[in-house]
Amino acid sequence: MNTIVRVKGGYSFSKGLERAKTRLAYYEEGLFIETAARIIEAMENQGVTRSELARRLNVSPAYITKILRGHANLSLESLAKLAFALGLKWECMLIPKAARLGAFLLTNETGVATVCTVETATIQGVAKAPSQDEYESDVQTEETRREMRIPA
Repeated sequence: MNTIVRVKGGYSFSKGLERAKTRLAYYEEGLFIETAARIIEAMENQGVTRSELARRLNVSPAYITKILRGHANLSLESLAKLAFALGLKWECMLIPKAARLGAFLLTNETGVATVCTVETATIQGVAKAPSQDEYESDVQTEETRREMRIPA
């Protein structure tokens, strides 16, 4: 039987989140959720139903539901089959833990769309040595933003 212990100050969500980010399971769950979200988005964009995707992959609709809920531990082969069934392909990118990566479509005036990504990361580095009159920290934090074009 579990016992609930009340602690002065209560539970700190932000501290709990920071602790979770030090564990592998946090990043595994993020991959499951992100993968499912990308598949769902592709299906919606193409008007593909779960049943239709199941038919294309020769699997049960229940298995597709499991994938879309983020409960399937997919192999690289399964990911490739899913992408192929949707007329797409996967690209893999490793980025620093502190970075955020987002994809967006850039559409020009003629309606031609280009898929791009934006990576935002906080970078810390040593700034120039302060003068004698300055008593500031020698660490400078800078928010950087890089836009990268993904080839079609």
